[in-house]
Amino acid sequence: MSKQLKNLTLGAILLLLPALLALVCGWHWHGQQTSITAYPFYLFTQTVTRPWGIVTSILLGLLLYRNALPLTRNLGVSLLLMVIVVWGGQGIKSLLKPYFAQPRPYVVALMEEMHQTPSYFYQQTQSERQQLIREASTFWPTLPAWQQGHWLKETGYSFPSGHSFFVASWLLLFYGLLSIKKSWPLLIIVTLWAWAVMWSRMLLGMHWPRDLIASVVIAWGFTFLVLVIYHFFSHRRS
Repeated sequence: MSKQLKNLTLGAILLLLPALLALVCGWHWHGQQTSITAYPFYLFTQTVTRPWGIVTSILLGLLLYRNALPLTRNLGVSLLLMVIVVWGGQGIKSLLKPYFAQPRPYVVALMEEMHQTPSYFYQQTQSERQQLIREASTFWPTLPAWQQGHWLKETGYSFPSGHSFFVASWLLLFYGLLSIKKSWPLLIIVTLWAWAVMWSRMLLGMHWPRDLIASVVIAWGFTFLVLVIYHFFSHRRS
């Protein structure tokens, strides 16, 4: 279990790099940064957004099962671990968002343009929030339609990041259940995908670096707890 903890921690540290780099450089999103050059990152964000997130989960689940350590080669056990870690993490995210009620970067920037506070935005109904977002092109003429469309679908709170929670849960499962020496090409690919999704959340004005950091840290703790419980019961059966 100590080796798994080291591997999980390695995965978490790697996943923290995009957000930490943004913090060190003092970078943060603002309205003037909307650009067509962010479109590739939008495509990466779509791999987590419904319905493509389901397809991504199936593909990652198959890859994880085929390359998992012998301990988790049982199909039922593997599926259970994936469901608990990934979808349990999404449940945690859903509970925390309304509790912290932190505004998204694009909401803060848009409300500044409208001389309103972020709380004004969140006091509106869903349809009223969407109408405010449609007015964003008045202030940012170069705002791409696909980015505005993404905002229209995600008018909720910022902290923590659900997309980051999703990629962190999967990445940590890969680092926790795969042999790093034998599976390093696959781990590199999954890590690069996770980085791209994390960058996309900041570049599209959806999340602050702190949102990503919190998601990774909570996902690390939750994944470790699930694996500890799994090992405890598996050892009792043996």
